[in-house]
Amino acid sequence: MLRSLLVLAFVVTVTSLDNGLGLTPRLAYSTWNYFGTEATETDVHNTAAALEQTGLKALGFDTINIDAGSLDRSPTTGKLFGNTHRFPSGLRNLSDFLHAANFKFGAYNDISGHTCGSGPGAGSMGHYVTDAATFAHEWQVDYLKFDFCGVEMPGSPPENCSGVVGRSCGTVPVNSAEQYAAWTALSTALNKTGRPIYLDLCPHAIADGNGTETPKGKLMYAPPKDWTMAQRRALSNSLLVEYDNTWDAWFYQQKGQKDSGLIFNIDAMLQATTLSDSGPGYWNYADMLQICSYGKGRTPGGGMTLSEYRVHYAVWSILASPLVIGTDLWTIEQQHPDCLALLKNKDIIAVNQDEAALPPRLVGQTPPFGHPSATTLNITSQLFARPLSGGRIATLLLNRGLETSNLSVSWGELGIPASTTVTVYDVIKNQAASSATGSFSAAVPSHDVAFVILAPKSGGSLH
Repeated sequence: MLRSLLVLAFVVTVTSLDNGLGLTPRLAYSTWNYFGTEATETDVHNTAAALEQTGLKALGFDTINIDAGSLDRSPTTGKLFGNTHRFPSGLRNLSDFLHAANFKFGAYNDISGHTCGSGPGAGSMGHYVTDAATFAHEWQVDYLKFDFCGVEMPGSPPENCSGVVGRSCGTVPVNSAEQYAAWTALSTALNKTGRPIYLDLCPHAIADGNGTETPKGKLMYAPPKDWTMAQRRALSNSLLVEYDNTWDAWFYQQKGQKDSGLIFNIDAMLQATTLSDSGPGYWNYADMLQICSYGKGRTPGGGMTLSEYRVHYAVWSILASPLVIGTDLWTIEQQHPDCLALLKNKDIIAVNQDEAALPPRLVGQTPPFGHPSATTLNITSQLFARPLSGGRIATLLLNRGLETSNLSVSWGELGIPASTTVTVYDVIKNQAASSATGSFSAAVPSHDVAFVILAPKSGGSLH
């Protein structure tokens, strides 16, 4: 009966998320990539100090999110509590510490009965209202990531239940209507607390196998494709979109197949969501950044080159994804100062955080988007654009091939009159580059980008 009512609610109503947050994509630090489920109170204190010391906090990275492995539920009160071994002072004390240092406090849980990370963490299924009050009032949470690890797939055993001992696994159906109803119940409970909390939710979809997507029938992180823009915006400030978790690799081979890694995450944003849905209050989230990890930490992959990290940061920036870092900030100044300089590139951050908050788009691709030969491992180049405030357009030319390539974008592709002369600002080098009429071209090294801002030379707007 309850399931029927939830589905009915999905059909007849779409309420609005009204927390006033996410006017631009979130900038944050998450503990997952480096610490996995083992982050401690001391680690959070040290992370705050490192964000201050490196200057990243001053650039907007003022939120620290404690990911999976931090919570369980009291069998007597039914309420969530922080792991007493890793957070001996309690999560409210940690929240107060961060707030006193002008940081925002982020927490994690799951919409099902358990969390990810191979642990028995207690999900919020059946406790949405109680947990909303805990997050909002007891712990004063500012950012909340909600995962979806107890997935009920038709004809399959429950997902991720191996670590759940002594209680029901607690699953949520993956089908579009019932999943949406569960997310709505959670989002509504949090909204009703009256505390503005940036909501970062992780829905699931079953891949349809179109284009460069993961094989048909495979579970993936993405909003079901039949969810409308209004429905997506009603749920959260960002929704996760990826075929698989981000690995610290250009591509990553699992079980003999190259099906994970940076380029697969880029293509997920193109195939598994709608870029034009992005805007103030709601963003497509390409998942946490692996930038400057160089193989360290929990996530596999072995590391990337500086140019590949530059691709990572630049593409996430222009696609208006939240920028959530998770690397070793304690040694980066000594071991990888060039990569720290990349993380601190003010112009890359500014494109992502542009006040106009307009959606990006794929301008072109080789082979063309939708062509049968356009598989993730065969795509050699992509062109992205995002209109910015002041009538400007950010443009990114990505070379995914193995050799330096001359890439270009014409004014016709950008919707600019062919005779228009523009100034060209180099986002990577933080300097004015040239002027151009009719098109912009660059010799782009393998696994690298040309990232520029085009601005009208004689006033007016380019969009």
